[in-house]
Amino acid sequence: MAPTSTPEGGTDVNARYYNGRTSGATAVRLSFGHCGRVTLTGAAQSASYKLEDLDISTRIGDTPRLIGLPDGGKCEVSDNDTIDRVLKKQAANRGSWLHTLESHYLFVMFAVVVTIAASTMTFKYGLPWLAERSAHALPQSVDRSLGKGTLDILDRSLFSPTTLEPAIQARLDRRFAEMITTLPAGRDYRLLFRTGNSIGANALALPAGIIVMTDELVAASENDDELVAILAHEIGHLEHRHSIRMAMQSSAVALILAAISGDVVSSSSLLVALPTVLIHSSYSQEFESEADDYAWHYLVDNSIPTGSFASILTRISGEGGDSVVSQYLSSHPGTHERVQRFIQ
Repeated sequence: MAPTSTPEGGTDVNARYYNGRTSGATAVRLSFGHCGRVTLTGAAQSASYKLEDLDISTRIGDTPRLIGLPDGGKCEVSDNDTIDRVLKKQAANRGSWLHTLESHYLFVMFAVVVTIAASTMTFKYGLPWLAERSAHALPQSVDRSLGKGTLDILDRSLFSPTTLEPAIQARLDRRFAEMITTLPAGRDYRLLFRTGNSIGANALALPAGIIVMTDELVAASENDDELVAILAHEIGHLEHRHSIRMAMQSSAVALILAAISGDVVSSSSLLVALPTVLIHSSYSQEFESEADDYAWHYLVDNSIPTGSFASILTRISGEGGDSVVSQYLSSHPGTHERVQRFIQ
């Protein structure tokens, strides 16, 4: 039945009434008066309400709307156009704006563009910003757990025990011990040696201050200054907590949990992500620049030729010298530009 006008100039619409106690529906009429009153009439039903007390659902296409009544009952109304007109007249339009937006393609396209832009900004700036702050806020106990867990996974799946002569290990340990004396108090950094196998000449900075240097990288060096330059670069990654930040950005769920709770131990996804990220992913240009800055300043401050870093990078990448099979450069982008900075 079409809506009719009441003697007072209001409007009537048909509705189905549910009392909230049984599943049965009763046919009723709702009368909307200009005075802001709504009267419900039907078989054994009669009640009056203020329009402002009704909970009128948002219009979505031609889906029937639900009108919640103060006494707990509900009315289902299919005549959306009439309800929209009533609400507009009563200056109480509490839902037709969504239908209006849905009906205009320009609004829809604008919403799509805004959604894409917001998502892009979130992934480009929001996640890195959140990852940096979460990584620096993590307690040392979390660092230790992640570092140990990551090393255990790599030892089982990738590394083999080192075959370096004890004298070489001791010599490099002494150089590393000298390097970390310049760091702020509380840094518990360690140098470990492993046979790299498939990753070849490489060095990895793990959480908890663990730097793993492969036997293949030691073999590719011509002097200890070159290895010190690599170690300085990896210490730069540790100081800026790049490994955790990169893993967090790759595991958004773990990042959100870390930001909320300050604890990522409970999120196994981050521990699983770390080894894969460290071996197969590239540090961002920003991370590489920060680690290079640290290495450059360390070499200059300690009167070590900055060319030491350029020399070993060039050698293991095969540029201008014998190529050494290695994946070190695959996880450190922009090799040529970086080498040029360190050439004296």
